[in-house]
Amino acid sequence: MAKRRITHDPHQFVSAADDRRRLQLAVQMALPTNAHVLARNFARSSASSYWLLMLDQPYGLTPNFLTLRIADHKLWLTNHDQLTVTWEAGNFAAVQQTLRNRLTAKTLQRYSYHLSTTDVITLRLILHLEQHQLIWLVQLSPVIAKAYKNHRLDLHDDFPSAKLLLGNMNNSSLQLVPVKQPVFQARVGKYFGRNLLFSQFTSHQLLRLLPTNQWIRPLLKELPPTPSLEQQLAVTYGTDFVRIYVEAIRQQARLAAISS
Repeated sequence: MAKRRITHDPHQFVSAADDRRRLQLAVQMALPTNAHVLARNFARSSASSYWLLMLDQPYGLTPNFLTLRIADHKLWLTNHDQLTVTWEAGNFAAVQQTLRNRLTAKTLQRYSYHLSTTDVITLRLILHLEQHQLIWLVQLSPVIAKAYKNHRLDLHDDFPSAKLLLGNMNNSSLQLVPVKQPVFQARVGKYFGRNLLFSQFTSHQLLRLLPTNQWIRPLLKELPPTPSLEQQLAVTYGTDFVRIYVEAIRQQARLAAISS
C-alpha cells in the first residue's frame, strides 16, 4: 500500500503547543450541542490527532461515545470504529468547516458506540492487568509485520485469526501466554479500532496493544461501577480465561520479587 504523499511538513504542526490548542478550539466550535470532547491525544510523528467524543443521551441514559480521527494520511487499520476527517495540517478554518459538515445527526448515529456492562468489565480488566505490568499482544502475519504500517490490518478478517498472547509490558519476549478466547479477542479488536488501545510493533511479528489510559479512565468514570469483577469475567469469558490471567499475575509477582 503506497503512502499518501504529503505536500506540507507535518512537523511544523505537531511541534507547536499553540497549534494544538487552535485545533482543539476548531473541534470544539464544530461540535453539535449534544457532544463534547472527553479526551484527545496527538501523534508524535505526524499531524494526526484522535478525539474521544461523549454524546449525551436523553432521559438520563448512559452516554454514547465516538472516536474522531483528524489526519493527513489514511489509517492503516480497516473496519475500524472511527470517524476520519482528512485535513491539511495548520488549516484550522478548513478543518472546522469540514467537521461542521460531517458531524450531522446521521453521522453521529452511524459512528457512535455504546459500551455495555461486558465492555466495562473488559476495559477494567485491561487496566488491572497493566497495573501488574501485563498487556495483550497479537502475532501478525509475516506480510503485515514486515510491511510495518504500509500494509492494511483488517480488524474483521486479519485480527480474529491472529494469535492472542498475554505478556510482560516491558519485555515482549518474557512470559508470553497464548490465550484462545474468540469473544474476548473480538472485543480487543474493537477497542483497538476505537483507539482505546494503541499499538507498538516489536520483534517476532508481535504487535503490543497498550491501553490508552487518558481515554479509558475518564470514560469509565462516566459509566456505572462493576462490582464482583472477577466473577463477572468468569461468567462472560469462562473460568479457564480467569485462571490464565490470575496465574500470569502471580508469575509476574514472582519475577518482580526475584529481580528486586
